[in-house]
Amino acid sequence: MPDSSLPQAVWGRWTRVPLPVLLLVMLDLTFNLYFWRIAKLTSPWSDFGYEFLRGVHLLEQSRPAGTRVIAFGSSVIGSFNPIQVQGLLNAADPSMKVEARRLLLPGIKPSDSRLFFEAELDRLRPDVVLMSVNVADFLNPSFEQDLKQQVRYVLPPWRALRERYAYMQFHNRADLALATISNFYHYRRAMRSCLQDHAKLALRWLRQRPARRAYGIYADGYTEQFFGLPLDGRSNVDFEYYIDPDWLRQYGQVTLNFSLGGDLLVRRVETEPGWKTVDLQGPGRGAWFLQVGADSVWSARAAGVTKDARPLGIRLRHPPANAVDAGQSPPFGYPPPFPQRTFLRMGDALGQGYVERWEDMLRGDTADGRRFRGYEEAELGASRRAFQVTQEYAALGQLVAGLSHDGVAVVLINSPESPLLLERYQATPYYQGHLRFLRGLAVEYPAVQFHDLGSALPVEDFNDWHHINYVGTITLGPRYTEFIRQAISERRAPQPPVS
Repeated sequence: MPDSSLPQAVWGRWTRVPLPVLLLVMLDLTFNLYFWRIAKLTSPWSDFGYEFLRGVHLLEQSRPAGTRVIAFGSSVIGSFNPIQVQGLLNAADPSMKVEARRLLLPGIKPSDSRLFFEAELDRLRPDVVLMSVNVADFLNPSFEQDLKQQVRYVLPPWRALRERYAYMQFHNRADLALATISNFYHYRRAMRSCLQDHAKLALRWLRQRPARRAYGIYADGYTEQFFGLPLDGRSNVDFEYYIDPDWLRQYGQVTLNFSLGGDLLVRRVETEPGWKTVDLQGPGRGAWFLQVGADSVWSARAAGVTKDARPLGIRLRHPPANAVDAGQSPPFGYPPPFPQRTFLRMGDALGQGYVERWEDMLRGDTADGRRFRGYEEAELGASRRAFQVTQEYAALGQLVAGLSHDGVAVVLINSPESPLLLERYQATPYYQGHLRFLRGLAVEYPAVQFHDLGSALPVEDFNDWHHINYVGTITLGPRYTEFIRQAISERRAPQPPVS
């Protein structure tokens, strides 16, 4: 007869485990069910590792309603704006129902990317993967060295440990081994960052004063991506604003949220330009403060209309008289809105004016100057060598082959480079070999496209040698859109029968 005392003995042991220990075990086991629902309160570019992990989790937990496009790569994939590309694709052909996402991690190498996709492909379920690579991605290889810290935190720990074990120091082996068995340990940096953000926001809440003056509105009536303005005590207000046709040409559609005290009043999706009116229902007593947020900004400079480099939103029919330089910051909100990144390292300079500012910065004794001189020396040094298919190039080939074999369409991009650097090594055997290797992948695999965007942008659309500013990003959006549209169309086209 079975010993009925055995289950009782096991249960007895469990009941003697302290309750806090049991709670920690349960929190560790269910980590992914709750942690990523907690708002991250700093901008996406303040912690790329966190944003990468969060993006992976969201992709794993959701099923795309249509075609899923994942833009993936090192920092140069920042030239891909998923909101812009998704909006343009869906506006051109609503039947496509495209979901565009971006996974960006500065410093990730092709060998790291291959390891990541081998572990995550079945859970991410992409239909199209767009990868942007730069010559710098193949220098200082990861293949036979210890993993960079920021990369180690986002790669699947067991696979990384198994593949890179021979090249790792002991403490990094132990780190990955612990990350394999404990979510709390694996995501400890993300948890620490989240706690710090909430502590900072709590202090901001204590110091917060109610918004009374307009903010985010330029003197000519155009607005920033997020703005606010006081309205009178009427319970009903007809709010008038203008959607510029260039905004829709750049993004396909625009989503606007009108809120009162953090509560959404109206959401509008605009697909046609011109003056609009929205009926807003206020509290009906006293003055009230309207907050408006857009899902994007547009650029008059990218449209070729003017040299105006401001990130623009809607235009108000009746802007407040004291809007410009009001000095009023956005009121407290949870989670806070994050405007589209519109950093312009050289300001609004164009042409020779940009070149002069860049040269002054590059030759200066500053951290930026030293860093960019280092990139310059590394790439020019590599270009003096004969091109060879190093292990990083081989890893990219393996990654592309694996994706293609699994039915994923691949759009491979040679990323834009500043003409100030590109013109100095564009004709070298090394750079031509780099392009020849990438082009060869598209020849070898039918589901792979290759596009060389190395010389696609003028010098003023760059923040440095390789990273483009928001004007350049908007300019490239339609080209990325067309590449993806082509990849989707080819996936849908009937395949000829095998003879």
